[in-house]
Amino acid sequence: MKKIINKIWVLSLCILLTININITAYGDILDVITDNEQVNDTEQTYTHENLDINNISDTEFQEVRQSSVLTDIDGHWAKDWINNAVKLGFVTGYEDGTFKPDRTITRAEFSKLLNSALKIEISEEVNFSDVKEIDWFYKDIQKSVAAGFFSGYENNTFRPNNPIKREEAAKVVAGAITTGNVDGEGATLLSDYNTIQEWARDSVNTVYNKGYILGYPNGVYMPSRPLTRAEAVKIIYEIVENENIEYGFNITNYNETYSSAVVVGNLKVLDSVGNGNVYIKNVVVLGDIVISAGKVNTVELTDVKARKIIVESETNPVKIVFNENVVVASMQVPPIAIVQK
Repeated sequence: MKKIINKIWVLSLCILLTININITAYGDILDVITDNEQVNDTEQTYTHENLDINNISDTEFQEVRQSSVLTDIDGHWAKDWINNAVKLGFVTGYEDGTFKPDRTITRAEFSKLLNSALKIEISEEVNFSDVKEIDWFYKDIQKSVAAGFFSGYENNTFRPNNPIKREEAAKVVAGAITTGNVDGEGATLLSDYNTIQEWARDSVNTVYNKGYILGYPNGVYMPSRPLTRAEAVKIIYEIVENENIEYGFNITNYNETYSSAVVVGNLKVLDSVGNGNVYIKNVVVLGDIVISAGKVNTVELTDVKARKIIVESETNPVKIVFNENVVVASMQVPPIAIVQK
């Protein structure tokens, strides 16, 4: 990568100085700089003889950059997912140029990866006994708790440096994706299904049916096996690619259904809905549902997850209906509002 940049820099310098040199002389200058070394990519070798600086595509240039940065993913089953994740900017390698795809990933690292991929900004105070403000992962754990991805353990620990198990990852992922209208037998046909802990089974089945965390070729799930960095990147990249992600959303029309989306930020019901009804179905809100409309009649929720529901009007007796599969951590509503569960 640096060699390519050096070549481009030299060419630009030559143009700026308006020095007329022929292509042979230009090649000689570059040979002095690079000592005739080749810039190697796994699929193509670039030298000053065959590198067309004006016509190299963004894809080719990116592949050269990635190959020079991540030195240990060639031939790995997750190479394409890792490279794509690097392009999206939510994952990088180590300082020595490696990615270490088969190294296990910790709970704190998985938290950071998911926050980065989904661009989570909300946060809340945490008081886990093993998470301190000086820790590099402190802010990411604040974000992932606010988004509902993690909740910690009963003894008030987070265990940030523990490798995250596959069943734990399934539980986290299920909180970041839409889960309504998901059909299939899940992981029930795998030979070790009974070893999956009860608290994780619904999440494992949902995530399995959506194709994010499947079993192994030999027909097992291995729920207690630590997740690897490569597996984590594949899972999160596919979430970003396949879920309908909105960064904040305003509902402005009445008697319509807003459905099948992951909202990062707040989902707002605005005054323009008038005194009509609002239907929210199969939606994950990684933030709050804020009902700003002063005259809205009813807000119906089905297959909805959100951090909080906030009703801003103190005078509107809005009716909030919880249908199937609604999970809301808290509510901030005036006494006049009606909540039907």
